[in-house]
Amino acid sequence: MSRLSIEIDQEQHRQIKTLATFEGLSIKDYILMKTLSPKSASQETTQALLKSPKNAKRLRAAIKTPSSKHYLFKTLKELEDALGI
Repeated sequence: MSRLSIEIDQEQHRQIKTLATFEGLSIKDYILMKTLSPKSASQETTQALLKSPKNAKRLRAAIKTPSSKHYLFKTLKELEDALGI
């Protein structure tokens, strides 16, 4: 068994931990899933959102909303800021 260590600031750690928690995973499992999984990030995000009936309903409503009313985020940071994570 090998060990991997990286240095990150407290805010990065908080963000990773929050994202892992939303997925119901440990930080280790979350990082491994994101780096070694063959699924695309958009597929994983959609699947995570659809786990919750409330989120699934909101996602379906968002899909039906005219595209002129959609929010477009240019970076992951913009999306994280909008979500407060």
